[in-house]
Amino acid sequence: MSEKPELGKVEIFDEVIRTIAGVAVSEIQGIAGMRGTFIEGIKQATTGKKDFSAGVDVKKDGSGVKYIIDLFIIIEYNVNVMEVSARAQEVVKEKVEAITSQSVAAVNVHVADIKLPDSLFEKRT
Repeated sequence: MSEKPELGKVEIFDEVIRTIAGVAVSEIQGIAGMRGTFIEGIKQATTGKKDFSAGVDVKKDGSGVKYIIDLFIIIEYNVNVMEVSARAQEVVKEKVEAITSQSVAAVNVHVADIKLPDSLFEKRT
């Protein structure tokens, strides 16, 4: 949060940070999607809009100044998990800091699932 006494304060809600992080992750090759909650799935199904904040948790660090972002990703099969995860950490940190001018203390990546290729499920004749 930034303040100038003569102008007032600027507050950025966690939902905004979640959306910025979610959009940033959606652009990373090797990530199939994000793992959201059941409620987030219902919300997306009923509105028809992609919920970019699904699968992203945001909180402040102990100082209350820097963000800690947790990403719950679904990884593509046959990609290097560590490389894709490191890329997600870099991209999310850069985007959030560039757009909000706020510091990110950590971006934690949780590989919640893997998207297997459709060919594994095709009926063989």
